[in-house]
Amino acid sequence: MEIKELIENFKINGEVVDCRPLGNGHINYTFLLTTDKDEQYVFQRINNSVFKDVDGLMNNIFKVTNFLENEGYETLKIIKTKDDKLYYENEGKYYRVYVYNKNTICYEGAENLKEVYDAGKAFGKLHKSLAHFNASSLVEVIPHFHDTYQRYLNLLDAIKEDKKGRVKTCLPEIEILKNWENEYSIITDGIKNGEIRLGVTHNDPKINNVLFDKKTGDIRAVVDLDTVMPGSYLFDYGDAIRGLFSLPYEDSKDLSKLYIKYDVFESYTKGYLSEMKNILLPKEKELLAFSAFLLTVESAIRFLEDYIRGDVYFHTEYPEHNLVRTRTQIKLSVDIHNDLENLNNLVAGY
Repeated sequence: MEIKELIENFKINGEVVDCRPLGNGHINYTFLLTTDKDEQYVFQRINNSVFKDVDGLMNNIFKVTNFLENEGYETLKIIKTKDDKLYYENEGKYYRVYVYNKNTICYEGAENLKEVYDAGKAFGKLHKSLAHFNASSLVEVIPHFHDTYQRYLNLLDAIKEDKKGRVKTCLPEIEILKNWENEYSIITDGIKNGEIRLGVTHNDPKINNVLFDKKTGDIRAVVDLDTVMPGSYLFDYGDAIRGLFSLPYEDSKDLSKLYIKYDVFESYTKGYLSEMKNILLPKEKELLAFSAFLLTVESAIRFLEDYIRGDVYFHTEYPEHNLVRTRTQIKLSVDIHNDLENLNNLVAGY
């Protein structure tokens, strides 16, 4: 079925006169539609091989965006179907429509420290604006997504099975990851005992998910809410730092290219805490730097598990690709873990 036929099932204003691909996302099939009423919409086919619970996914997004809109924050606006549903299903495929946020721009990466600061502020603002939202009302669209200890157990299972005979090629990496076993549940344990709150987390905190105003450069909205779930704010903060330290060398065999970028760490942290300093619980602030370690080592665990299982999840260009990625994340994990005292002192300064 063509897009023009599919879009007729949604409550849009006008007839579609232009349709063009939008963005470079790897998960969903996305188009920008323009109507004869000069309205613009984002049309997507949801990747239900990744997001199997489409109903849970869309209800999460609806609840969060409805809350944000009522609080006065710009966000995604879902266009419902003509029978008042959040998505349209046709022949086992699922589609949705959003209002296009006009006069906005996004950046593929942070090119300077101001953009790093703005990214931190944007996700801090998102967390702050949802601080009073009942996170337990959301479903886990990807169960145990940032349960690092569970990820570690999955790795141990892969090692035990060793279906591809690859374990012998990564024994040093396995040994390093086993050394930190007692630290993998620190954040999830904190959530259980109440020292860390259960909040709303974005779970893909890249700068290209932040919309900025084309004219003023101000932060407008955080988008791509597919992985919005209950979790710890530390998951987003730690993963953002991991990404800023890793890119563009996550796939590099030259480990000297990966190191702690102190100016980046300070800028992001300053931006984030400009919104969240008075919101975070004492334990959460205490673990900010640690979360950068935890989310980095979690990536190492995931890459290594996939390597041992035969590259069944992450796309690879060559047989050792996931092992190379494992090593970059371990290099960063070691550096961050060894420098936690200094990084904690930097956090305490804001």
